[in-house]
Amino acid sequence: MSRPKRSYIPTEALFDAARRASERLGHLSRDPDVRREAGNVAQAMSRLLDAIKKSGQTPRE
Repeated sequence: MSRPKRSYIPTEALFDAARRASERLGHLSRDPDVRREAGNVAQAMSRLLDAIKKSGQTPRE
């Protein structure tokens, strides 16, 4: 039996998914610390994506 083929997820899509998950967690959580830190993560991921795009480089796959 052969192994199933490994899924391919571009790095940019992965970063974007992590940012969206952090934003959603920030909206859904009742704990103010969790909301604040989730917002910080979302902002950091957005800055990272912007820096990658501005550098003209494609993220490593």
